[in-house]
Amino acid sequence: MAPAVLLPLQPIPPDSRQRELAREFLSDHEKLHAYFGRLRKAVDAELAPAMPEFAGKPYPLGRCREIRDTLYDRLIAELHAPACETSSALRAFIQAGGIGRKIWGVLRESYFQNAMQFGPWYVDVSNDTVNPNKPQIEILPIEESGMVAVEDFFHFARIANSYWQCEVYANSVAPGIAAIFPMICCNKDGAAWLAVASDQMIAMTRSREFRPALEFVEGTPEPPEPLARLLKARLARCAHEILSEEGDPREAIKARIAASSFRDETYYTKCVDAFHAFQDLSGN
Repeated sequence: MAPAVLLPLQPIPPDSRQRELAREFLSDHEKLHAYFGRLRKAVDAELAPAMPEFAGKPYPLGRCREIRDTLYDRLIAELHAPACETSSALRAFIQAGGIGRKIWGVLRESYFQNAMQFGPWYVDVSNDTVNPNKPQIEILPIEESGMVAVEDFFHFARIANSYWQCEVYANSVAPGIAAIFPMICCNKDGAAWLAVASDQMIAMTRSREFRPALEFVEGTPEPPEPLARLLKARLARCAHEILSEEGDPREAIKARIAASSFRDETYYTKCVDAFHAFQDLSGN
């Protein structure tokens, strides 16, 4: 059964109806694999020349989201005008009530992953973007895939620390937006950014009345003074009033909780706009 509050891109535990629809329309795994492989070939022809490298690594390394999103767009276009047996089956599956959506989460407690879900099936069309020796396409029962939704900011921080090789701190430099962006990440090269730029994580903390953000800043060290000074210097160059707020991030989040700002779309928009302005200055 799907969770009561479905977060953006969250994997959905399949129920008996989803399994029944998959047996009816998506039982031929060889054809599914071949179909997504054909779409991936077209995506590679488009993206490889435009994105030859990422952080010094050759395509497709590091391009998980771009590949998934581009392939998903191609898939949607084909489902509007099916031209083969498999695209017709996928369209019939979705029209009958089957789940067909992008998903994002933590894969096997090792890294963040962008994939797709079709009923009970986990479909990874960028399986080679961490290890290029892996097959491009992986299709598994979603329970066996190892993908789970990010539980909270502590969970995100653990994966970011190991996967991105970065240190994670409480956001004490911009307390005005800490209820939505409660963390600072700093990698081994010294690049630093506010986090988390994820609709799923933002929806998670808002749906839980900012408690996850408060718990994170209460339980996580603040950045060392040199890093805090660097980030505050960048903040000073931003014109957003909300970024000029100072003080204890814990108290700032408590004030937002008391004001029910988790329901306030204006506050959400201000935070997101300020976040992007700051990220543009930091080059991340």
